[in-house]
Amino acid sequence: MPAKHVHQRTSRQDQLCFKTISALTATATLALAVSVTPIAASTDAPPASGEGEQAQRADAFVESIGVAVHLSYTDTPYGRFDDVIKPRLQELGVRHIRDGFSVDNTAARDKFNELATIGIKSTLVMDPRDGTQPQDAVAIAKSVPNSIEAVEGPNEWDINPNATYKGSGFPDGLRHYQNDLYKAIKSDPATAHLPVLTPSLAGPGSADKLKPLDAFDKGNIHTYNGGHKPGWGMSEYVIPQLKELTGDKPLVLTETGWSNAAVSQQEEAKYVPRLYLENFNRGIERTFLYQFAKQRQDNSYESDWGILNYDGSPQPAFTSLKNLISLVKDASKAKFTPGSLNYQLSGDMTGVNHTLLQKSDGKFNLILWQDDERGDNPDQRVTLTLNQPISNAKTYLPLNSTEATKNFTNPKRIDLSVPDHPLVVELD
Repeated sequence: MPAKHVHQRTSRQDQLCFKTISALTATATLALAVSVTPIAASTDAPPASGEGEQAQRADAFVESIGVAVHLSYTDTPYGRFDDVIKPRLQELGVRHIRDGFSVDNTAARDKFNELATIGIKSTLVMDPRDGTQPQDAVAIAKSVPNSIEAVEGPNEWDINPNATYKGSGFPDGLRHYQNDLYKAIKSDPATAHLPVLTPSLAGPGSADKLKPLDAFDKGNIHTYNGGHKPGWGMSEYVIPQLKELTGDKPLVLTETGWSNAAVSQQEEAKYVPRLYLENFNRGIERTFLYQFAKQRQDNSYESDWGILNYDGSPQPAFTSLKNLISLVKDASKAKFTPGSLNYQLSGDMTGVNHTLLQKSDGKFNLILWQDDERGDNPDQRVTLTLNQPISNAKTYLPLNSTEATKNFTNPKRIDLSVPDHPLVVELD
């Protein structure tokens, strides 16, 4: 069984992750002009004429959604694989999980292979603290060929002074392990195709200490917001710091989320779908929410992570994310080039973000939400003007259900009330 300290969250870790952000927030330097990918769904309205806004594939958004699990922790709700974890993952509609297991843990191996049969793939953490040497990582990957889709380097060594490899700790030992891990994975024909992620870091400011390092295919982000809204500090601090190491390579966010000791379950239900949408807009390839199920019954900060309760019942965040996935997923999963939608948003656009998606059947999903911190703002009145023919339109509030709240026939203009959680406008 992997050492439990590898993935558990603590308030101390979150403080370390964002102590620099707190300092930046207190000064004007938070608005530094840095060269990063902007949020594609900005508050700026698209042009009222011309070709309109290019949509992104709806299923590409669904593919960007992942959750962190701990299938080896059999003394927690993760031990209820058959009656809780597997059926709830399937119910949620998520296709990607992040975890890790030791080379001799055949029970965990079998669970990953079983999840692969229902279309759920895995990113697996390799860490010598779990007894996983580089050649063991190859053996692990080869034991779950239909499950594994990426290999991830060790977890948060920058705040674990006892983590070592060949007698060295952070950063030299971590760099050496990552180089050996990458070489081992890429040297075996059965695993050479797998992308290798950088080691995760509790504080993105530690990234520069790993240089020089090029033994990776994708960058890896860990970011925790405490009680703050999704994306807090991402574009201003986290991404620029990571890019000091990763350059222009793709980024994956393998841990992020909230403890319900910091935000209420209802607030989390609003934040979680926004988290995925905002990271998708930033160009982050995949985001893994930490975590799927609560591991203990007490309500302490460290125990209160998860969108399933300890008894396996869904929390509001589970339901809101499930509903969003259900509304936007593309049943055909066909690869196609999405088109453009010629429209304009006007009215009270302060702090309103949006994402434009299209399915293979031609339907658009325009998703809007307020970038609100604590759910104190009233809905904002926004007008959607359509500058191309639309036969039918429907609105949905996935926080509550997948049932349409309003229907429109041949609309030219739609008056919307945009809340602090996603409003989906389906345009056919």
